[in-house]
Amino acid sequence: MEICIQSGGIIEHVDMEKGYTWMAKAGFTAIDWTAIEHGLKVSQIKSGEWRKGCIYDKPLEEAVACFAEEYEIIRGSGLKISQAHAPFPCYSAKDPDLFPYMLGVYQRMIQVCQHYKVPRVVVHGISQSRNDPHTAAQIEALNWQLYESMIPTLRQCPDVTVCLENLFSGEGGLCEGHCSDADEAIRFIDTLNEKAGRKAFGLCLDTGHLHLLHKNFRTYISALGDRITALHIHDNDGNADRHMAPLTGTVPWKHFLEGLKEIGYCGDLSFETFAQSRAALFMDEELLLPWLHAICKTGESFRKYIQA
Repeated sequence: MEICIQSGGIIEHVDMEKGYTWMAKAGFTAIDWTAIEHGLKVSQIKSGEWRKGCIYDKPLEEAVACFAEEYEIIRGSGLKISQAHAPFPCYSAKDPDLFPYMLGVYQRMIQVCQHYKVPRVVVHGISQSRNDPHTAAQIEALNWQLYESMIPTLRQCPDVTVCLENLFSGEGGLCEGHCSDADEAIRFIDTLNEKAGRKAFGLCLDTGHLHLLHKNFRTYISALGDRITALHIHDNDGNADRHMAPLTGTVPWKHFLEGLKEIGYCGDLSFETFAQSRAALFMDEELLLPWLHAICKTGESFRKYIQA
């Protein structure tokens, strides 16, 4: 069970070699590799800049080469890659051209992950917002199309698992998002795996999202069971998705840990606490290492509880 940290919130602010060295020095043994997501940034998608093209439009060899330098630095720091996060969002009610473009992006991205032996990649589904003109049935159909389009590529990339994520929507007011309902998550994952002919899909459990929607942690985790293949661990105050360090907000951590212990979770513990990293770096670069160390020690305590 590796203790992992998301590279985002760190690498774009400090020298790559220094950043990864600090992650390793703090005690982390693996990372959630944000470079995969930054192959097409949120800002590029939302501004429409994606129409100019991105890394994932390139032939596979060229796309792979775009990540080679950073990969070598990661490995040189003694870190493993536990998981990555796909570019998002893949859908906009105002831009019908985006969705079909993103289907191609994800196919190439899965191939890049296979090359670099990234075992898990989180792909956000589509959540219906309060001001979306589409019906719930139309949104569900798009989600099926999204994930089913990946199956042929996943058959060619047997070492990669795509992780759905329990989401919320904040557009037009906070409401439940894709896979926030346990039954929906189970239905999608089981059906997709049957169609893929292997366990090609799982769930990335996001603690902050679950808490925002005031879900019962133990009930949700128990229902998903071994479908949970990755984690996004972070805290908030129950009002906003703040990505704070654990124990600094109001997430019921005991219920989270008890739930993982009960299902025999043996995957990695991956922290998505980029807001904490950015806050430390905003004040003083030297504040980052103590925060990273504290988060890592929290992970070690979490692991001890789960494995006891």
